[in-house]
Amino acid sequence: MRYKTASETMLRKARQKYALAELSYQKGLYDSCVSELYYSAFQTVTALILLRGDSVSNKHTSVRSWVNKQLGLTGLLSNDLVKVYNRLMDRRADADYSAEVSFGKDDVSGLMEQVKAFNDAVVEIIKKEMQ
Repeated sequence: MRYKTASETMLRKARQKYALAELSYQKGLYDSCVSELYYSAFQTVTALILLRGDSVSNKHTSVRSWVNKQLGLTGLLSNDLVKVYNRLMDRRADADYSAEVSFGKDDVSGLMEQVKAFNDAVVEIIKKEMQ
């Protein structure tokens, strides 16, 4: 039960991050939008990791590896959705730390839909595993 509660908490946080991404997009804060989208996906995956009781550090590269191995290689997520997560992690690093990269409206609009599809797919896995 402890894992279920922790998982639900992370899903709530993930939804909040996605809502912040939407607000950032509406305000034209596209770098912030990319960052919030990444954290939404990261926290959604973390919810699944917690639900399973898997031991993965909260380091971003560890979670990325977990997505690739536990969701991609097993076929739980399509390769396209796994690629969304990998690209999103790279874009978040650019959005947060790069002095040479900034994102515009066109860069972000499609990304929002991709992250929603990614999060929805992971939530479906979570729902199945909670049954």
